[in-house]
Amino acid sequence: MWTTTLALVVSLAAPAPAATPLKTIEHLHVSPLCTGLRQNIGPAIGKVLQNDNTIAQSRPLLRGYVKASATSGISKDLQVSRIERLITPLVQNTAAIERLLNDPFVFPRRAISDSDRQLLEIRAYLQQVVQQQKRALDVISGFVDTEQLGQMQAAGSEALKLTQTREIPKAQGGTGPQSAQSVGAAPTPPPSEILNAGVRNTPQQAADPALQETGMVIGHNPLDVFDNAIGQYQQMLQSSEGHAADLVVKALPLCGGHVP
Repeated sequence: MWTTTLALVVSLAAPAPAATPLKTIEHLHVSPLCTGLRQNIGPAIGKVLQNDNTIAQSRPLLRGYVKASATSGISKDLQVSRIERLITPLVQNTAAIERLLNDPFVFPRRAISDSDRQLLEIRAYLQQVVQQQKRALDVISGFVDTEQLGQMQAAGSEALKLTQTREIPKAQGGTGPQSAQSVGAAPTPPPSEILNAGVRNTPQQAADPALQETGMVIGHNPLDVFDNAIGQYQQMLQSSEGHAADLVVKALPLCGGHVP
């Protein structure tokens, strides 16, 4: 639906050339609604689609991280690195969408005409979409930041243990100070803070059993919380984007667009 809607909006800005030269001047629709659809709404929808695709890419990577953690695989760091690469395009696209939707030269402060009302209503749904995408971004970036911080803390703890010494009295057969490594210091356990990485952004999520750290379901893995959270945001996005698309399709005929 989104792809079709974007194609229709883009077509408004590039009408098909006539087969023969026209003898009359073609009348173009230049209302604020039509200007907003061509210059701002269409490009914003295009970037929303890109964000949707990037968010969708995070889910198999998150599942790969869970699998690597469960099997003590060495690919866990690789999955985190791949997830990290999704953050920059999401941040850049989100900023671009917000600039398009906050253009004071296109969007009026208050609706004076029905055309203004339609334009502001479309923008309101797109702003809702952006907020939901930003929450999904919070989950992704929170996961990466917390995992990387945990790795730094674990590395620092290991380094501290290796530099510490243990005094063994010579009366007990000891030889004096010994390093922690030489006496068999236990390795630092993996950090558990990863489960606090940005998955509780609203009171509703905090109360959702699917987003809790423990579960009684057979095969439950607490690390699945990240994939589950992204899946929920995708469902919310589908609803909000559907409402925005319906409004755009309704407005297109007013600007000379044709809805098949």
